[in-house]
Amino acid sequence: MKKIYFLFLFLFSLYYFYSMPAIAVIDFDSGDYCTKQKAAIMTDLFRNELIRSGRATVVDRKNLDKIITEMQFQMSDWTDPSKIKQIGKMIGADYLMTGNFDTLGDTLYLVVQMLDIETARSVYSSRIKLLTWDEYDWKVKDFANEFINKLPVKNVFTGVWSSDVLHDDIIDSYTITFSNSTRCNIKVTSLKDGTEITEEGVGTYSYDGAILKITVILKNSQIPHIKNIQWSSVISIDSGSGSFNMLIKPRNTTPPMRVTFTKE
Repeated sequence: MKKIYFLFLFLFSLYYFYSMPAIAVIDFDSGDYCTKQKAAIMTDLFRNELIRSGRATVVDRKNLDKIITEMQFQMSDWTDPSKIKQIGKMIGADYLMTGNFDTLGDTLYLVVQMLDIETARSVYSSRIKLLTWDEYDWKVKDFANEFINKLPVKNVFTGVWSSDVLHDDIIDSYTITFSNSTRCNIKVTSLKDGTEITEEGVGTYSYDGAILKITVILKNSQIPHIKNIQWSSVISIDSGSGSFNMLIKPRNTTPPMRVTFTKE
């Protein structure tokens, strides 16, 4: 029993790690306000706080620098949506963060923005004010967490998933469309003795990292054994094949069945 428990914890931790958003942090632009070395150190401190939050994975700096060098990216390229998408796909990042320094009088400002790789749009932008360089050391943690708290939750279900279930000489075909929030739509086609009935309904879903819950109401359903869908099951996800397994109960007279849903 202990082995099964620790195996579950390991698999859950592994899934949680890979389901976290991936962030690439470009070395802050030093401009005319500090040396590149100092800007790089401040960037590393910022990266470290993102990692310490435990809520995101951060692209390794060496790999990032290597790709930037090979692709001959310039600072001006970070405002080009097509190039942002290009490098984002190459480094496997969901979000890209850039920063630059500016001064107003005797006050130094660090301005950082976070871009969504897919849309190349800014997700969040903020700045901190520094009267002295030493202030950064005790402000950087809260500053990094400010961005972490603005990260959209990565939803691995968004899209269309389908599965066929055979029971009691009946074939039920499910197609579930998950939105990027908590809404879902389900289409069920039931085939028995050459007669096919199709029903659709809308509902909600939730996932806490282990258990997937789906509740869908099929109004005036003509399928005898399916009136409403209320599934709640521990699931296993295979991100490589784009599928997940869960237990469902096709009808009251049958035991639960483990079904594989595949992303279309």
